[in-house]
Amino acid sequence: MMKHSNKFAAVLLSTVIGFSALTTTSVVEAAEKKRKTYTLSERVGKKVGTIYDLYSSDQIDEAIKLALELKPKKPYDKAYINKFLGSMYAGKQGKGKEAIKYLKASVEADILSTNEHASAIRTVADLQLQEKEFNGAIKYYKMWMEFTGKQDPAIWVRIGNAYTQLKQYAKTIGPADKAIALYKEPNKNPYLLKLGAYYELKQPAKAIGVLETLVETFPEEPKFWGQLGQFYMLNEQYEKALATMHIAYINGYLTKGSQIRVLAQLYANNNIPHRAAKVLEKHIKSGEIDRDEKMLKVVAGSWHQAKDIKKAIKYYGEAAAIAQNGELYYKQGLLAFELEDHKGAIKALKLALKDESLRQPDNALFTMAQAHFYNKQYKSAYAKMVQASQGKSKSVAKNAKIWINYIKDTAKRKKVAYR
Repeated sequence: MMKHSNKFAAVLLSTVIGFSALTTTSVVEAAEKKRKTYTLSERVGKKVGTIYDLYSSDQIDEAIKLALELKPKKPYDKAYINKFLGSMYAGKQGKGKEAIKYLKASVEADILSTNEHASAIRTVADLQLQEKEFNGAIKYYKMWMEFTGKQDPAIWVRIGNAYTQLKQYAKTIGPADKAIALYKEPNKNPYLLKLGAYYELKQPAKAIGVLETLVETFPEEPKFWGQLGQFYMLNEQYEKALATMHIAYINGYLTKGSQIRVLAQLYANNNIPHRAAKVLEKHIKSGEIDRDEKMLKVVAGSWHQAKDIKKAIKYYGEAAAIAQNGELYYKQGLLAFELEDHKGAIKALKLALKDESLRQPDNALFTMAQAHFYNKQYKSAYAKMVQASQGKSKSVAKNAKIWINYIKDTAKRKKVAYR
């Protein structure tokens, strides 16, 4: 959207009094408009020079005041001064609506020269876009193209943007397509308008088509790769999503933590968990992804899925320690027990049982008792197994009673105490 600037107003003023011309000069012949030529009256002509001198010396308020005092009566003088005032107001902060009012009046008079009339129409449209008068901007941009006979891709982009701002997304697409067809060199702006429109219209397949064109046309633009991968995911095209995000990653196009997480998720969903774990591990260490309980849990789960149990144990423990999460300590303890690291299992399960919200405390006690047993700590094994046999879980209680006898028999055979 166009921004306010004194330079913009200065260019407009130069056009008004004939010192220079806007780009509309080049469209006079194309317009083929035969308009009667008028000149300023002597009184107004003299004042115009003075007004411009004031404006040029940054005495803008004085220039506007003098222009307002003129009160021209002849139609051409009036239209000319209205355009002059509109151009000056366009250069003042917060005076966009005032500028539009005077410029509209000059357009409606339809008496200025071809150049002046064309530039007034275009400026009204630009200012309306700036002031969020989107319907008006669309009307005046179309009026400008009709008057000049010129099809300008940048104008079609602005029209498409206005429709987008009005949330008339279906109407955005036509202007965007016209802009694409008119640009001599590829320009990403109309494609982005189409992409946004299709997204809002919940047409992911068409949005993907736009993104595929963007990636093909602007392959070195990082964000398009990431967006394409995520749109493939939304459309459940997971293999394409993975291929796209993988290429983007190895080319260094994925720079956000959210994009790295998406890539890791795709690796995991496509049965490549070790890559998911390595990518997350790398970017957690670099600080690009937060080292929080959630992400460490994902890393642990990925290593677990990849059957690297030692690393899974490590990361479950780190995740659990952040919030003293009993469930994660329980997973760590079970995996340690699976690896016959009985000391590690006992330590993790003891921490798990400190969490009153642990869902399966009886199971944790039973496994801890087994770990004590295999660690030849028969007294602790017996005490924990008795405790497990008295829990709420019937299946655990049943197995615990069998184990109680087994612990007794083993201790007696080894001639050691069990209680």
